[in-house]
Amino acid sequence: MTTLLTGDLIRAARALLGLSQVELAKKAGITQKALGEFELGKKPITAKANEKLRRFFEERQVQFIAANVEANHLEGTGVRWKPPHPNSGIKTI
Repeated sequence: MTTLLTGDLIRAARALLGLSQVELAKKAGITQKALGEFELGKKPITAKANEKLRRFFEERQVQFIAANVEANHLEGTGVRWKPPHPNSGIKTI
């Protein structure tokens, strides 16, 4: 299953890595103009750009978190550093 990146997720992942739009666009192989339009929601992301960005982020251990609507859990999507050992020392209450 492929994660379809939204403008908010792209911005958050970019911020996590401390990259400007220009830096991310160059490193991921897309144009800064397209990246800016995706982030602002002016244009939907293309499948090709989505794959390039997703691969770039995941290679740098950025993990995209899906929405969770179960009771007693946080809702919403997000990004985080991919833990080297999932569930190590983290407890859900």
